[in-house]
Amino acid sequence: MKLEEVFEQTHKLPTIPKVVQELIDSFSKDDIDIETIAKKIALDQVITAKVLRLANSAHFGASRQIASVNEAVVVLGFNTVRTLVVASGVTGAFITTPGFDRKRFWKHSLRVATLAKWLSKYAKYNGEIAFTTGMIHSIGEMLIHIVAPELAAKIDQYVANGASDRVALETNNIGFDYVMVGEELARRWNFPIEIQMAVKFQNTPNEQDPSSKLSHILHLALHIAHEEESSEDLLALASGLPLTSIDALELDIDALNAHLVETKDLASGMEEMIG
Repeated sequence: MKLEEVFEQTHKLPTIPKVVQELIDSFSKDDIDIETIAKKIALDQVITAKVLRLANSAHFGASRQIASVNEAVVVLGFNTVRTLVVASGVTGAFITTPGFDRKRFWKHSLRVATLAKWLSKYAKYNGEIAFTTGMIHSIGEMLIHIVAPELAAKIDQYVANGASDRVALETNNIGFDYVMVGEELARRWNFPIEIQMAVKFQNTPNEQDPSSKLSHILHLALHIAHEEESSEDLLALASGLPLTSIDALELDIDALNAHLVETKDLASGMEEMIG
């Protein structure tokens, strides 16, 4: 199977609302008409309802009840609302696939996203872009399940039995991997090139320009999320962080280790995003 064949199956490809596409496009723009975009968001009742539930969740701790998209923008800021709308639009774009644990998939993606945002604070990088990148980092895996469910299920079984290199398994069994599919979908959805490249180099950030922070932030977030799934020992987890990314981001590893406990409840109250 060739990568092009995945995207030729247009009837199976996920589609996102027009306003979500506009918000994705706005990542690359400085002159944004926030009021007009807020009105467009409000026209989509499903996304508006989800965003308002999130905006009023304990995670954001708003001082008062937020009743409209405009209020959400005022209280939380446009960048945060944009992130919530894009993440909600993306998670809602994929159909339910038999044999694929959609809830578990998005829960993991949310964890990576919140870790990426947390790391961006120390790396002095845009937290909302880091969060968005974390949410979409493995959408290629879900798309493979949609267009090639039997092969995807076979690979899932290999991974469940202990195989650790999903990229190699997919390349050998399908002809391409979830990273390649995710990068291409991000390109077709017009995500900024920086996000596309971070998706592409999420497992091998050193193959890209080492000055690119986003790839290294995502790589670190993925590493922490993966280690958390197999160990509750935060000290052991911290000692195994990839030093190449630590150095590339000019992070103080001792300070990072000291604050790693902060990450335990980062996504608390944001479960509505994947509901």
